[in-house]
Parts: sequence; structure tokens; C-alpha cells
Amino acid sequence: MANARSRYDTIAGYLQRAHEVQAGLFYGKPCLMLQGHAFAAYQPVAMAFRLHGRSLALALALPGAKGWDPRYADRSVPGWILIPVEQVLRWDRLALDAVRCAREASARRISYTVPPQPAIVAAPPPSNPASLAQRFASAVAAGFRSFTLSSVERP
Repeated sequence: MANARSRYDTIAGYLQRAHEVQAGLFYGKPCLMLQGHAFAAYQPVAMAFRLHGRSLALALALPGAKGWDPRYADRSVPGWILIPVEQVLRWDRLALDAVRCAREASARRISYTVPPQPAIVAAPPPSNPASLAQRFASAVAAGFRSFTLSSVERP
């Protein structure tokens, strides 16, 4: 798709100018590299990014996103995610996230596993007018003398 390739070229040009990224080939596919390590690759129907942490979890939640392996079509490598051309408008943000992740990976050891979802916390039951009135009455009984909305105290 011509629009997807031109979008990739635009992203690559910006990252090369602003973030010291090099263009290259990764297993025969056009890619973007930081310090010799690929972090994004172009396919005719999608773009792949190497992400970790929350960026990876959010990218996996996009419609059509799936794991990716540059060598084998039926496998996936941890951290690599293929974002289809239908999500082309999200490629810019994902490319910037991939640069950040590549910088972090060069500075320290990174885990490319998908982080677990946080536990769902049960919300408190909704207040009804009777329980609200009871709580207010107990607050007044405990020494809460007056309740005013203005900052001026009345005698």
C-alpha cells in the first residue's frame, strides 16, 4: 500500500533527523535501528515495533495487532508486535515509544514479557439518599457543628 510506505518513510525521516536513528535492513525488511539494534520494521501490510512494558500491553490491545517474528510468519518473538495498516495513524506514537524502549534496552536489562493486568478492585456500593443522610447525621453528632458552603462564619 503506497500510503503505508510513504507513512513509514516519513516516520523514518523524522526519527533519523531527531533521534539519531539509522535506516537499514532486518532480515531483508526495511527497518529502523538505534545503535545497531532494530526496533521497527516495515512490511507491505503492517509495521512491526519492539516494545516493552505498558507500551507493549497497549499496542497488543489495538485491533489486528499480533506478535511478530522477522524470520518466520507463524511465530512471534517477545517484544515484537505487528500493527496492521488499518492502524497507520498510530504508527507515529508507536515509533516514538519504540525509540524510547530501544534507548532503555541499551541502558539496562529489559523484560519483553507482557505485564500482567492490574487486579480489578470492586467499587464501593453506590450511596442512596438514606445512607448519605445517616452519614451526615453521624458526622454532626460527632462534633461537626455546622455545614456551610460559604467561607464566612455566622455566629
